[in-house]
Amino acid sequence: MEEFAEARISPRLPASESAGIECPACGARGLGERRSVPDHEYGLAHRACYTRCGACASEFQTPMPDLAALASWYPPSYHSMGGGSRLLEIRHDLRLRRLGRLLDGEGALLDYGCGDGGFLVHASRKLSPRPLYGYEIADRPERIVLADGAVTIIRGSFADLLRELPACRLIAMNHVVEHLPDPLAVVRMLAERLLPGGLFEGQTPAAGCLEQRLLGARWSGYHAPRHTVVFSPAGLRRLCERAGLVEISVRGAFNPAGLALSLGSIPHGDAPGVIPRRGLRWLALLGIGAALAPVDFLSGAPAVVDFSARKPRS
Repeated sequence: MEEFAEARISPRLPASESAGIECPACGARGLGERRSVPDHEYGLAHRACYTRCGACASEFQTPMPDLAALASWYPPSYHSMGGGSRLLEIRHDLRLRRLGRLLDGEGALLDYGCGDGGFLVHASRKLSPRPLYGYEIADRPERIVLADGAVTIIRGSFADLLRELPACRLIAMNHVVEHLPDPLAVVRMLAERLLPGGLFEGQTPAAGCLEQRLLGARWSGYHAPRHTVVFSPAGLRRLCERAGLVEISVRGAFNPAGLALSLGSIPHGDAPGVIPRRGLRWLALLGIGAALAPVDFLSGAPAVVDFSARKPRS
């Protein structure tokens, strides 16, 4: 891998190497260009190499990291594990407004990749009573009860989650599906836990967006090396279809934080860097990101998309 440690764009994989590689999004085997991307947010030395799918234009790490490697790339200060700020509460409210419209029947809500469970605790205060579950991968199983019993967090393996999870009306993945080494297997198994007519929902960066075209490896959607698959809208639709879901919708989303991170990466060039998510500089970046967000949203190629898909009703 040394030949592209310094190169931002690399040639296609040789046919002898790419023959057995399947796109995690659409399942095709025709591969395009590779790109080497540094860690612009936490400054890790490891560079991730992404390969573009020739069929759906999603991008994914090659080689795909295993779970142990992925776990080592999340520092204790990782942003989803902290809470309490007013900005975070605003984000929770915006997300809850979106999810509240989708909760149209009985059944549990699962927040897959829930971090410290802050969103679910927030939701427990505002949603009508229903089982609220969260999941985070961990080395050993742990069951955590929050909000006076209203919220149950399962930490451990995917099997640990499936042992406890009841039938769900809604399964949410807020900036999570792009972190999974095998997203199809996870989405398929989660879809089995949906009630008939239940919804699978999330938000994720979108490969091929205007922001990526302008900024290349400095685009925050890579979040290298922690994002394993960066889905194109076509690849995301195909993933849901392969998992047996229907009524698939993919649409642009408002996410000024993503723009802020991209802007904060520009001074790093092609080297690793750190972007603290606090302080006046971060607030300034968020302000600029919020000002530019309408341009991104209306460009026809937004950097972040909301998606939803339904389990067949029968």
